[in-house]
Amino acid sequence: MWKPMMLMFTEPTSSAVSVTATLTVTFAKWGQNSRKQLAEKVKQSNATWKIVNSHYGPYDHYAEAGMNKWFDVLRDSGIQAFLYGHTHGEKHDYSESLGIHFVENGAGGGIQKESASGLPPFATNYVKNKWSYTGDEYGFFSLEASKEWLKLQYHTTDNKWTFTEKFANTTIGGVATKHCWYIPADGTEGKAC
Repeated sequence: MWKPMMLMFTEPTSSAVSVTATLTVTFAKWGQNSRKQLAEKVKQSNATWKIVNSHYGPYDHYAEAGMNKWFDVLRDSGIQAFLYGHTHGEKHDYSESLGIHFVENGAGGGIQKESASGLPPFATNYVKNKWSYTGDEYGFFSLEASKEWLKLQYHTTDNKWTFTEKFANTTIGGVATKHCWYIPADGTEGKAC
């Protein structure tokens, strides 16, 4: 029989605080090291496309102080796109001041309907939303690259699909592209496809 594991602290005030403090310090060091490595690697790179892939977004999943630490590293880095997940939503934001497109690509993980993360109030001076899906569908982003452009697309089911509790009774349709955007290599805003 499966039994959940429980951790019990006999002295919750001292042990729990000690564990929490240790984890907080450890996570802060990992974050600092990640930002340091990113800054070093991006300076060494002469790639046409500099794309970051992360679990967390630099402003959606951090408080303002954490966002500022990430933005300090991203500013003037030459990175054109920052892809991330965590939230099981889909959206495309752009920061003119950083010259970076931020793409929340939270497809997968079994969660089929979740709204995109939105913009926290402290980020709205730096980042503007270009597109967000409605949260009542399931889909994925695709990227195609040329020397001049990245083509970013969000794909989902078209209106020919009908869903039921049993997959055997589902009517399979086609694919609909709900968002298409050309991201230029120079980090500017780009345009709709």
